[in-house]
Amino acid sequence: MEEKEILSVSLASLMKMHPPQQGVLYYDGCILGHRYEVKSETVMNLFRFPTRINAFGTVLCSKGSLVVNSNLSQRVIGPKMIFLCTPGSIVQVKSHEDAEVYFILCEEDFINRVQIDQKQLIHLFMATRETPSLKLNDSEWEEIIHSINEIFSEGHKQLTDVISTGIMYSLFRLTCYRICRAIEARIDKLAQDSSNAHVNRNTAYFNTFLEELSKHYMQERSVGFYAERLHLTPKYLTTLLRTTTGRTASEWIDEYVVLEAKNLLKYSTMNIQEIAYYLNFPNQSFFGRYFKRHTGMSPTSYRTCK
Repeated sequence: MEEKEILSVSLASLMKMHPPQQGVLYYDGCILGHRYEVKSETVMNLFRFPTRINAFGTVLCSKGSLVVNSNLSQRVIGPKMIFLCTPGSIVQVKSHEDAEVYFILCEEDFINRVQIDQKQLIHLFMATRETPSLKLNDSEWEEIIHSINEIFSEGHKQLTDVISTGIMYSLFRLTCYRICRAIEARIDKLAQDSSNAHVNRNTAYFNTFLEELSKHYMQERSVGFYAERLHLTPKYLTTLLRTTTGRTASEWIDEYVVLEAKNLLKYSTMNIQEIAYYLNFPNQSFFGRYFKRHTGMSPTSYRTCK
């Protein structure tokens, strides 16, 4: 690819690159696809290289299949499957076979305008980070698709009065919570912990920690920085996260930084020194030692390995 860095795509830039077309609805910071046929000259043209999406993304496959790379892991999305990604995820469409999809891309500001609990959304989406493609049962699929159909139908009326806006926001909120319910049904640990007030409080801290981490991990790797943002001591934050997630605060921070470094090494044309500075390391040597300590490989070895 020609870009020095991984291409970062906002919804505004997507709208400029792809004017409104059949099967796609643009609405107030959200893009919705309805029975959208994935063709090489459209989606594949944009996502044939790794692309960072600055939005919450949900893709539901109604027929055919997609092969997608998401944060260095390959996923196959088949019929009645849902694929999820958080803002900042790096996605590449490797191939597709007669694929028809529904999709929703929402800016964080839109999530706030619709009055969806963003912390809950981030937590559920992050809980599926290792397995972002999930198989839905018939009831879940029908409920979610019914909601999307309603949004698409109402949106094409192009009404801008207060009541119509309220209806659209309510439909988006309903769709989001139906998706969240399907996710939560697959997270046994969350269900088991839901009756424990202490765990719920810890989970709230974890959500806030992840939100802060996703914003600052390229500049800040200090546990103290995140503890201060949460008004906790570093020791308490580390203990809380170890109890709640099985990982310390440092381990979560390192995971984010190493994943970003791997993506830049594999997919960008930045040299190693540029990557070191981009990730706020003092020099290339320091970055190299950090990367090798966490991966067992030097940045150069990782970049050249297949």
